[in-house]
Amino acid sequence: MPTQLNRVARQASLGFFALVTLIFTLAGWMLFDLCARIDEQQRHHSEADAQRALETRLDRLGRVLTDYSFWMEAYARTSKKVDVNWAYEEDNVGPSLYSDYGVNGAFILAPNGVTRYAVVGGGRSKMQLDTWLGDDQATLLAQARERSLKDGHAQGYFLIEGKPASVMVAVIRPDATYQDFKRLSYMVFVDILTPDKLAQLGQTFELPGLTAEPGELPVVAERPTLVVKSDPGIAVTFHWLVHGMGQRLLAQFLPLLATMCGLALLLVWYLRRRIALAARQTDVAEDALRHSEQRFRTVSEASSDWIWESDAEQRLVYLSERFVAVTGFSREAWLSRPLHELLGYPPSQVEEVARTPLAAGRSRRPLPCEMRDAQAKLRYCQLSAQPIISGGLLAGFRGTVCDVTEEIEAKARIEHISQHDALTGLANRHQLHRYLAQRFAEGVSASQPLHLLALDLDRFKPVNDSLGHGAGDQVLCQVARELRASVREGDLVARIGGDEFVIAVKGCLSAEQVSLLCNRMLEGIGRTMRIDEHDINIGASVGIAQAPQDGHSAEDLLRYADIALYEAKAAGRNTLRFYEPTMNQRILARRQLETELRLGLQRLEFELDFQPRFDASSQRLLGAEALVRWNHPIRGRLAPAEFIGVAEETGLILGLSDWVLQEACSQAMDWSPELIVSINLSPLEFQRDDLVARIHKVLERTGIDPARVELELTENVLLDDAAGALELMKKLKALGVRLSMDDFGTGYSSLSYLRTYPFDCLKIDRSFVSNIEVSESNAAIVEAIVSMGRALSLTVVAEGIETAGQLARIADLKCDQAQGFHLQRPLSQARFAALRQEQYAGADSLAERAAVTALGGRSRI
Repeated sequence: MPTQLNRVARQASLGFFALVTLIFTLAGWMLFDLCARIDEQQRHHSEADAQRALETRLDRLGRVLTDYSFWMEAYARTSKKVDVNWAYEEDNVGPSLYSDYGVNGAFILAPNGVTRYAVVGGGRSKMQLDTWLGDDQATLLAQARERSLKDGHAQGYFLIEGKPASVMVAVIRPDATYQDFKRLSYMVFVDILTPDKLAQLGQTFELPGLTAEPGELPVVAERPTLVVKSDPGIAVTFHWLVHGMGQRLLAQFLPLLATMCGLALLLVWYLRRRIALAARQTDVAEDALRHSEQRFRTVSEASSDWIWESDAEQRLVYLSERFVAVTGFSREAWLSRPLHELLGYPPSQVEEVARTPLAAGRSRRPLPCEMRDAQAKLRYCQLSAQPIISGGLLAGFRGTVCDVTEEIEAKARIEHISQHDALTGLANRHQLHRYLAQRFAEGVSASQPLHLLALDLDRFKPVNDSLGHGAGDQVLCQVARELRASVREGDLVARIGGDEFVIAVKGCLSAEQVSLLCNRMLEGIGRTMRIDEHDINIGASVGIAQAPQDGHSAEDLLRYADIALYEAKAAGRNTLRFYEPTMNQRILARRQLETELRLGLQRLEFELDFQPRFDASSQRLLGAEALVRWNHPIRGRLAPAEFIGVAEETGLILGLSDWVLQEACSQAMDWSPELIVSINLSPLEFQRDDLVARIHKVLERTGIDPARVELELTENVLLDDAAGALELMKKLKALGVRLSMDDFGTGYSSLSYLRTYPFDCLKIDRSFVSNIEVSESNAAIVEAIVSMGRALSLTVVAEGIETAGQLARIADLKCDQAQGFHLQRPLSQARFAALRQEQYAGADSLAERAAVTALGGRSRI
C-alpha cells in the first residue's frame, strides 16, 4: 500500500513536470527576445562605427589641409603667384596628396576665388573649382575665412562626377594673427567617395558593403543607414550590411534548449522513482541518525569548534549545535550533503589525512579550507578528520572544524598595510619592487616589454602651503583615482613619495600608445579639483623608460625613468619625455656644471654688464638693466642661458641673485641719481618667505634710493600662486621699489594681472617689435598696449630694438622707452660709465637731468 510519503512524491513529481515545462518555455521566449535585442544593438553599434569612420577620414584630411595651409612657406610660395616648381615638381602640393591621402583634387584659389593651381587625379590640371562647386564655392570660402580665426577649416559634401565628395577649404596664412583675408589665398582638397575608398573604409571599420548615395534616402529596414548633411552642399546617405548575430545565436541555441527541456523532464521522472525508494529507507536512516546524535551530544556541547560526522562518501550525518552558531546555517540544510560542498576541499584529501598513520607523540595535520556562511561571507577554517572503522571496513569519517577567519584576516591586513600606501591605497615602494622583480623573473622581451612611468606633480607644494596638508591629502587621493582609472587590470600604480608616483605598464605598446596613456593621465590630473570650496589646478610631468630597450633590471629602469622625468620637468613641466641614452650624459654634464657653479660663486667669477634704456623719442639715457656674466676659467665668458637653468634647479639661484642685487645696487650708487637700475627675480624666489627681507637688507646695505630699483618678474610667478604673489608684491611695494612685468603680451591673462597687481612698468615682448615695420597687426597690438599702459599710469618699454626703422615706428606709436642692440649693446662697467659721461656732457644743468622720467633695465639671472 502506498505510504503518505509516496503519495506526496507522486503529486510533487507532477508539479515538477509542469514547473520544468514552464521554465523552459519562459527560457525560449527570453532567448527570442534576447536575440532580437542583440540584433538591434548590433545595428546601433554599426551606425556609430560608420559615424566614427567618416569622422576619422575627415579629421585626417582636415589635419593635412591645415598643416599645408597654416604654413609660412606655403603662404610665401602662393600668396601672389603659385610657385609651380615648388608646388608640383617638389611635390609640396602635388601628386603625393593623391597617392598618400587619396585626395582626388587639390586646388589653390586666389583671394577672389579664381583657381590658380589645380592637381586632379595626381596630375596637373587646368580645371576651375567652380565647375564642380558652382555657386556654393563662395559660401564655402566665406566659412573658411570665418573658421580660420580659430585655426579651423570649412567642409561640405557635393556631387562631383556623379559621386558624393567631401570638399575642404582652408585659408593659406603666414600665422594665426594674420586676418587680411583680401590678400589671402585658399587651399582646397576634394575627396570623392569612390567605391574603392568606401570598400577600404568599410574593411577598416567592419562595415561590409558600404555605399554612399547622394540625397537623403529613406531608411531600409534590413540595412543600417547613416545620413550626413552640410550647408552648403548636399545630403549623403550611407548604407552597409550587418550580419545578424542574434539570428545566428537563436539557430544555435534553440535546438539545445529543446534537448535540455526533454532531458530535464526525463530527470524529473527518474527522481520520482528514486524518491519512492528513499521513502522506504527513511525509517532505517532516522534510527541511525538518532543513535549518532545521542552518541556525540555530550562531546559536541563541550567543544568550542563544531563537530561533524559523515558516511564513507563524506555525506554529513551529524552536525553539532556549534555549527549553527558559527555558520548561520541550520543543521537540516546540510545533513546528507557532502562536506566538501560546504568547505570546498578535494574529497580525496580528507581520506588521505584520515588514513595517515599517527606518529608517536604527534597529531594529524589539519586541512585548511574555505566556506561561505549564511550571509555569504567568506570564512577560513581548519578541518580535522579521522576514519570510522566498522567490521574492518571504512564506515565514515568524523572530526572538527575550527574557524580561523579572524587570524587569517588579521594576517591579510598586516600584509596589505606592508604592501600599500596608507593614504591613497596604492601600492607602495616595497610592492613596486616585488612587482618589478616578478615581471623580470617571468621574462621581459621585445614582444612582451615593460614600460615604467615616473610621475611627479607640478604646483603641488603651494596647495600644501596655502590650504594645509588636509587639502593636499585630498588632492593626492584624487590623483590616485585618476591614475587607477587610466591603466588596465594587471598594470601597477604605486606612490613612492610625497607627490611621486610610478606606473608599471606591461604589454606590447607602441610609443604613440604610451604617449596617449600619459596624456590621458596628464589631462585627468590637470582638470580643476574642487577641495573644500577651493578650485585647485595642478599638473604633472612624466618620465618613461622601457625594458628591455633601456634596461634589464628594476634598478636601471627606475633610474632611467627618473632621468626622463628630470628632462620633462626641465622642458617646462606638464609634459612627458621618453628616456634616451643622451639624457644620462646630459645629467652628468649638468652635475659637473652645478659643481663648477658652486665654485664660481665661492670664487666670485661673475660680473655685471649693463644694457642701457633710452627715451624712445629723444634717445636720452634713462637707466640700465643688469646682465650677469660668468667668467668661467675653462669655458670662457658664459651668458645666463648657459647656467641659469642649473642654478634654479639646484637652489644656487638664491646665492647668485643675492650677489646680483648687491652688486647692481652698489654700482648704481655711482650713477646719476635719476638713473634707475632694473633687476630680474627668479620665480623660485617668490616661493620663499625671505624675499622681502633680502631686498630690504640690500637696500639698507647699499644705501640706494628704493625708487631707483626696479624688480622685474614674469607671468610664471603669478601662475604658480596668484594669491601669495599678490601679497608678496604688496610687501615689496611697501619698501618703495618699483615692479615691472617682463615679456608682456605672451601670457593669456596679462590684462587681468595689470589691473590686480601693483605694477609700475611693463615691457613689450620682442616678438611684437621684431616685424613692427611691416606688420600692421603687430603695430596695432603695440599701440593698444601703449594706450592701455598710459590709461593705467604705467611706463611702457619696447624691447629688442634692432633697426632704426623699428625705433622710429616705436616713437611714432608714443611708446615711452626703448632698448635694444640698435641703441646700445650690453656694456661693461667702464664702458657704461663712459656712455653716461657722453650723454650728460652737453647737459645744461642737473635739474634738466632730473626732469627725465625714466626706468631702468632688468637683470637676467
